[in-house]
Amino acid sequence: MALDEVPRGSETILLVEPDPETRKLAAFMLSKQGYTVLEARNAAEALQHYQERQRQVDLLLTEAWMSEVNGPQLARVLEAKDPRLCVVYLSDAANRHVTRRMETRAKRVLLERPFTMRLLADKVRKALDSQAARIAAVGA
Repeated sequence: MALDEVPRGSETILLVEPDPETRKLAAFMLSKQGYTVLEARNAAEALQHYQERQRQVDLLLTEAWMSEVNGPQLARVLEAKDPRLCVVYLSDAANRHVTRRMETRAKRVLLERPFTMRLLADKVRKALDSQAARIAAVGA
C-alpha cells in the first residue's frame, strides 16, 4: 500500500452514532473504502441490526458516551454473543482522559472527533487486523 493510500476493507461495520451528521459522514467514508455499513442511532437500533445479521458483523464502531446504553455497555452485550467482534469507540477530545483509560483497560481502539477519512480508515483497519492476528494466534 502506498503511503498516501487509505486502507480499505470488505468487512461489515455496525456504526452506532446518535448525531446524524457524524453518522452519515462516517458511513459515507467507510462505504467509500469498501466496507458494508449498518447505521444505528442508538443501542436499541444496533441490537436490532445485529440480530438481523448475526455473525456477519465484524466491527462495532460506537459512540462511547450515549444516553440510556453507552458504548462500552453495548460492546459487552454484543461481545457476549460474538467474542471475535472488534470494537472502536468514537469520542470527543473533551472526554479524552476518561476514554483513553477505557481504551487501555479494554484493549480498545479510540477514534477522536474530528476525524479525517484517513484516520477513520486507519483506526478501523487497525482494530480488524489486530483481531485477525489474535484469532490466527489462537488457532495456530
